[in-house]
Amino acid sequence: MTSASSSAKPPEGTPPAGPAAASTAANAAASAAPPEASAQPSNGHREAIAGLPFRQLPAPTAEWLRHGNTPAESQPVVLMHQTALLQVNAHSRSRLDCELGGALLGHAYRYKTGVVVEVKAALPAVSSDHGPVHFTFSADSWAKLHRDRTAHYAQLDIVGWFHTHPDLGVFYSSDDVVVHSAAFTQPWHAGLVVDPVRQEAAFFGWVDGALRPFDGFYELRERQPESVVPWQAVRTAVWDRPYELEPAAEAPSQVVLPRSSRPRFSGRELGLAASAAALLLSFFLIVAGAQLLRRVDLLETTVLNLAQPALAQSNALTCPDPRLRILTPITGAGFPVASQVPLIGTAQYPDAHRYQIDVRPAGVDTWTLVTQPRGDTRLGQLAEWDTTDLPAGQYELRLIAVDLNNVRLTDSSVCTIAVTLLNEQ
Repeated sequence: MTSASSSAKPPEGTPPAGPAAASTAANAAASAAPPEASAQPSNGHREAIAGLPFRQLPAPTAEWLRHGNTPAESQPVVLMHQTALLQVNAHSRSRLDCELGGALLGHAYRYKTGVVVEVKAALPAVSSDHGPVHFTFSADSWAKLHRDRTAHYAQLDIVGWFHTHPDLGVFYSSDDVVVHSAAFTQPWHAGLVVDPVRQEAAFFGWVDGALRPFDGFYELRERQPESVVPWQAVRTAVWDRPYELEPAAEAPSQVVLPRSSRPRFSGRELGLAASAAALLLSFFLIVAGAQLLRRVDLLETTVLNLAQPALAQSNALTCPDPRLRILTPITGAGFPVASQVPLIGTAQYPDAHRYQIDVRPAGVDTWTLVTQPRGDTRLGQLAEWDTTDLPAGQYELRLIAVDLNNVRLTDSSVCTIAVTLLNEQ
């Protein structure tokens, strides 16, 4: 099979070439990027990475194939076993009329000064809701995926996800960004997008605190010397807008209209035409609006389903009620001073008159009001925290449900997260 991969036999510890150099060397035999030179974490992810164990590589880098360019220093090294690649490829080609997806299983660990995401297996997610331009992890499909992992790969962790874009190209849509941001929050979580028609692929993940495409990834040759997939790693981007299917281009019309002997419509005809146009417009708006609302509802359901296990060791510990929960930022995250920090989450508690978000420096008893969102928010931006006049240091943010007198509902829990404001270096 053809591949855009490059084999390499560098000595252990060889400094990686930059992307430009690697691109040139790929025409011959480009060197693999040793993991020790990759994944310099941002401040917000440093604590999470520090909790990863140290491990040895599963095989020398001479047994790796590179897809794309050498990963940048700020990116983790993604190493996929050929078994996992075959599983992703088989599932992605099983249907080309709709998007498919699933979970990537393996381990994340530190090797020397870098982070390695070793993907050993891929589990398809069976969902009844998928279409040409969307794939949804329903509650049932996500629960089944976890049952399958426990039954077949209990020793492996979920280190990311994959989904397909049949004949759409490889990129991260705004929907993909929402799912990744809410459900795959750890700095080593990676997302693989595959176009099985164009035979293209790319990984995405957290780079300096933002979602970015990775420059490349690696294939562990544990089955055969050649690549087991025909994919070409491509340059891509993260989109900030939804995508839709574009209608096929139609051939130019060859109809010639004869000149009318009545160059104008009468007032009655214009009125009828306007009424008909308004009726058609209303119909299409109702249909399109219903589809849009359904899509938004499905996306919200997906994110909330995925966020629960993803936040089990972070925000869920201090925000025990999913009806009052800040999803992002993750507790322990860091931001430069003077940042505008969006607070995204869910505020949907029975009998709540409004919801209140407060802030205080760590160790201080007094809370200061950030904002008072009035209506329920199933999933969305609750507030924007303006840190312009605040000094660097640790802060606590809390979300509470209050009554008409701005008193917290006694039967409601409090959601509290801790963040750090950092002086820019």
